[in-house]
Amino acid sequence: MFNKSKLPILKEFYLYSLDKIYILNILLIPLSALYFIANIIKKYFFSNKKENIIPVIVVGNLTVGGTGKTSLVIWLCNYLSSKDYKIGIISGGYKTISPNSIEIVDDNSNVNNVGDEAILIYKNTSSIVCKCKNRKKAYEYLVDNYNLDIIISDDGLNHYKLNRNINIVTIKESNPYGNGLILPAGPLRVMPSSIKYYDNIIVNKEKESSKKGFYYDISKIISVSDLSGSNISSLSGNTVHLITAIANPDFLIEYLNRLNINLKIHIYPDHFLFRKKDFKFNDNYKIIMTEKDFVKCASFDLKNTYYLPSKIIVDNDIKIMLNNKIENLLR
Repeated sequence: MFNKSKLPILKEFYLYSLDKIYILNILLIPLSALYFIANIIKKYFFSNKKENIIPVIVVGNLTVGGTGKTSLVIWLCNYLSSKDYKIGIISGGYKTISPNSIEIVDDNSNVNNVGDEAILIYKNTSSIVCKCKNRKKAYEYLVDNYNLDIIISDDGLNHYKLNRNINIVTIKESNPYGNGLILPAGPLRVMPSSIKYYDNIIVNKEKESSKKGFYYDISKIISVSDLSGSNISSLSGNTVHLITAIANPDFLIEYLNRLNINLKIHIYPDHFLFRKKDFKFNDNYKIIMTEKDFVKCASFDLKNTYYLPSKIIVDNDIKIMLNNKIENLLR
């Protein structure tokens, strides 16, 4: 079976891209029109206007993946928990065996059942994490079974059956809307102009950028063998295998290239479930991956393999903005 992502190949031969417009993008525009119309119908005829018992914050994006929303959810959970708020998380369980079933994530949860994002959030927070594609169903379950102050939905801007008190939209600093086309011709779930309807825009940016948002602290690598850490600069001048199954690996690849790391790149589809043989190579080069990828192969007993922690640094302006909005919400 051919499991590697086909997007890089299609882009290389100028057939399809989420950043540019090629022949397949043009051919898919009629399907994009249908997607757009269906989304409008959902928004205006199936939205839930019922007032929430527990306030809901939705962290989402206007495009398909790759904007750092799950990393921001983790940071937000820990930030609010440090202020003694009890937090519940809804994770959509994308590509799980039974996405519409409810499951509370614990130490025994399996990626096949709850998804990589749910496990990543669980391992990096002290919050209750509920997996269910039906966000409204998950919300009602959390309300009925837990004493919570706030419920955060990881993704869900277009899941209108879940009413929300605060929307937070993450966008990339560089080329935030890709080729500007709606799914499947492009990466957008809605028209770019819809961003004006959102008050809370947080930019996934470069460290030196003056825009308000956050940046990834990619300074350490963690050994999967003993969880010891070392500086990522130790890889400079070396050849390493980068294995990734995230929505938009371009930013990570560019950053690692700037560190003078010679990459052998292996890109898989977003949320791809790895097998141990995917990490077997006929050389002794180190293997690196993201933490989101690592949670799917933590049981593989991999050697000479490291992951990059999902740590972000959030601007003080964003902290002040969120403080004010959440305090007003809970007042």
